[in-house]
Amino acid sequence: KLSDGERLAACHRGAVQLLGVLQREGRLLDFLMEEIDSYGDAQIGAAVRDIHRGCRKVLTEYLSIEPIQTEPEGSTVSVPPGFDPNAIRLSGNVAGLPPFRGALRHPGWRVKSVQLPVLPGAQDHSSILAPAEIEIP
Repeated sequence: KLSDGERLAACHRGAVQLLGVLQREGRLLDFLMEEIDSYGDAQIGAAVRDIHRGCRKVLTEYLSIEPIQTEPEGSTVSVPPGFDPNAIRLSGNVAGLPPFRGALRHPGWRVKSVQLPVLPGAQDHSSILAPAEIEIP
């Protein structure tokens, strides 16, 4: 059984590792950390295609993700008593106790499983998202 500190450290490592893989495969951090105000929409759109392709590959390869609600957006859904407020956010005229009925505005997402790659070597990778790249002439 893991202590709270060990569980927090494992969670930290997993989050950093996932960001590292998103950077390696999709250059997500390069894109998000870049100031893009000076670029035109066409330049950004062209860059986003590759970023999207790489990041989507990471999500489908290492995570099993599913919608919380399977109904189409806009459909009327019921929210039962005892619903999980972490999984369902109510908005609008919320009064009284469940069950509630309302329009689905977003299906939500949940992670079913995580299969991150094993980190090579025994080095401490706990904060490295992407190594610096240096070309030697």
